[in-house]
Amino acid sequence: MSTKHVLWLSALSEYVQPVALAATFRYDNWPTRQRKRRRVLQYVANSLCNVVAADRRYPNEIRRHCPQSGHLIIDVLERRCLLNDADPGSLGIVDRLGHWLETQLLDTGIRAERISAARVDVEYSATERTYLLSGRVWEMNFSLRSEIVANDQSFFAMSGDCTAAVPYGTGAIAW
Repeated sequence: MSTKHVLWLSALSEYVQPVALAATFRYDNWPTRQRKRRRVLQYVANSLCNVVAADRRYPNEIRRHCPQSGHLIIDVLERRCLLNDADPGSLGIVDRLGHWLETQLLDTGIRAERISAARVDVEYSATERTYLLSGRVWEMNFSLRSEIVANDQSFFAMSGDCTAAVPYGTGAIAW
């Protein structure tokens, strides 16, 4: 080590403690386990909205229970749901989301005990339309909001307006 470097280091150590300099350098460059966990949980909250929007079976299940506009709340951890503040019975989306969340937590290495709440809110409006090519359909316009609570931290995600259409007749669940 040359004399020039030693003089610079000794001048620096008069103003800044070397331990503080090393601690700041380590914190900024290598994310801690807690920061990684927060990133993963935010990713799971974002993906929860995407999974619901991509599921094409649940609009048909909702049409069977409540064909008007409404509010669906899915509690993923408890595996239950409320449709317009009433219990609609069992909807398949609840079990599919519960299974998806379990596999995501298992893949990312987060224990399920750390999550205290996971829910999805679906606000939807429904109309019947008749199209020339596809005939009569039940069309659902919905927006999603997901929330995951872990270790006194909440992770939110929202989706834009989505649309799903269920044709009457072939493939639709009968009334």
